[in-house]
Amino acid sequence: MESDQLCLSARVRIFRRVVSIIMVLVWVWSCGALRFLVGVPGFVVLPIMAIVPIVVIRSLKWKRSVIVGAGILFVIVFVQLLFEKPKRYKDWIESCKKPPIVRISKDMGMVKIDNVREFKWRSVDDYDAAWVTRSYYLDQLDSLDLIVEPLGDSKLFAHSMLSFGFGPERKVVISAEVRKEEGESFSLLPGLYKQFELMYQVNSERDALTLRGCEEGTQLYIFPIKANQEFMKSLFLSMTEKAGKLTDEPKFYHSLRANCTTELFDHIKKNYDGSISYGRGVLFPAQSGKVLHEMGWMDTDLDYDAAMEQFRSGMRVRKFADHPDFSKKIRE
Repeated sequence: MESDQLCLSARVRIFRRVVSIIMVLVWVWSCGALRFLVGVPGFVVLPIMAIVPIVVIRSLKWKRSVIVGAGILFVIVFVQLLFEKPKRYKDWIESCKKPPIVRISKDMGMVKIDNVREFKWRSVDDYDAAWVTRSYYLDQLDSLDLIVEPLGDSKLFAHSMLSFGFGPERKVVISAEVRKEEGESFSLLPGLYKQFELMYQVNSERDALTLRGCEEGTQLYIFPIKANQEFMKSLFLSMTEKAGKLTDEPKFYHSLRANCTTELFDHIKKNYDGSISYGRGVLFPAQSGKVLHEMGWMDTDLDYDAAMEQFRSGMRVRKFADHPDFSKKIRE
């Protein structure tokens, strides 16, 4: 009997701790929503975030009132978040002003895309804008590369893109990105609260890589992927179809659930004839090259260190930015 009571007591303590952790997480989330969704200044939110838990812990007199008030706040921000809708028309920055318009002709084995971005980038703020229409024939699809741009010196976080090759100098890059408004800058925390729209940017490879690699010291990796043509075709169709759908039915970017890497992974998982699951390559995309190599999906006979050196391409992207054989040169 005594051992049963001790066991029950231990379970009660564990339950209370779990409930306490959940309440803390809900409170922190609510304060974040108050800041980023409602727009309450940070110098107001931070004291509220700190004071309310202190009052709940120390004051029995105010405990129930504070908990009720916090619960009302949670409901208000949750309802607002629930009914917040992404916008199709805003004052977008030039580089994402024109979303891709996609027409898929499966009978012809062809995908036609309007508003493929082919900017000439000298720097992030200095460019010549160009939007073009391109047709991609699926039977010409012959290569697939994962492009990874580590964020600064991070060994964990990176931006990920896929490059589909339709010949040596006819490569198209598809990238899931934040669609930015004029004067807007990206940050991870606001990205948890429906502050950014999601878009699939479709670019020429020269455009995508010279933009990402134009600043001296920026690093890029181009990892060739072992894949048969049927997988590449289905993946390309899946991503271009989603790109076109987002143009008509916008959705929100989410820093955890709908970011550059999780979006790519969802398409790969959907079209891969096998079983794959979320792992460190998705959670920490700067590690995706290592994961590819370990799984034998990287198209190379080199060991990991040699492969990373071989596929490090930032310097070559800057060197050959204007070369007519850009895609070939950055891979030599």
